[in-house]
Amino acid sequence: MHFKEEEPGLYVTPKVRCLVYQQRITDEIYLKLCGVEHCLPDYYFDTNGRDGFHFHVILKGKGTLSVNGKEQQLRFGQMFMTKPGENTWYKADSTDPWVYCWMTFDGKLSEKCAEDAGFVSGVNALDCHVDPQKFFAIVTKVLDQTDLKTANVYSRTGLLLEYISVAVDSYSHQEKMKGKKDVSSSVDYVQFAADFIYQNYATAKINDVARYVGLHRSYLTNLFKKRMGISPQEYLMQCKIHRACKILKETDNPIQEIARQVGYDNPLTFSKTFKNFYGISPKQYRKSCRQKAEDTEET
Repeated sequence: MHFKEEEPGLYVTPKVRCLVYQQRITDEIYLKLCGVEHCLPDYYFDTNGRDGFHFHVILKGKGTLSVNGKEQQLRFGQMFMTKPGENTWYKADSTDPWVYCWMTFDGKLSEKCAEDAGFVSGVNALDCHVDPQKFFAIVTKVLDQTDLKTANVYSRTGLLLEYISVAVDSYSHQEKMKGKKDVSSSVDYVQFAADFIYQNYATAKINDVARYVGLHRSYLTNLFKKRMGISPQEYLMQCKIHRACKILKETDNPIQEIARQVGYDNPLTFSKTFKNFYGISPKQYRKSCRQKAEDTEET
């Protein structure tokens, strides 16, 4: 979508909602424009000559970002920023064009805000370690405030700071992860998640796992499937059932008690899941194991 940034107003098409904004309460940090765009395939935008810091969060799909002649492929679960004085352009993918939300800000503190969010010199793209929908919700609030009244000037400034705050939180998650372990590749994220599930199978929820490793749940699921061949939820279920097998073999604990031990509140759900996995009920599995043990002793 092409529009004149010097003309304030809300621009709406079937694919774009964009607010061009010129009001401010301070020169320290202020909103210039923001929006949400469902890009058409191969949609291209050249940012040369634009003022301000343009901070995009990818909500779906993928595309290409070029900064000073260096290109990188970006996708859902990432965010990128174009900065003043850089030779930049970005382009939506031809088959899976991205959807993104963005806020553009400027002011005396704008560079510091960008750096606090991890976009230091030489960094224009980062993984998003919080739910991208948080950014989308903030932008939507701004776009829904159509009146150019004084109260909304304060509100929009506050929402801009909240948007930046979420980005700073995302970056702090990344730094926290570095403190726990050197997670320089997707394989490390997956291994870290798998270890957490294995150690906490009885109480863990996938949202807990995603929060622990500092990734959005959908992004973690995609990484996990590529590495392990199954989803985190399926891996969690396997951990539960494998532990149940060990307890069934080694103890006389009631099925209801074993279900509770491995994280199932409903013993019927546990039995159904177990049977779907092994083809027999927990009771039959225990009987089979003990029969095999007796046969071995006799021989």
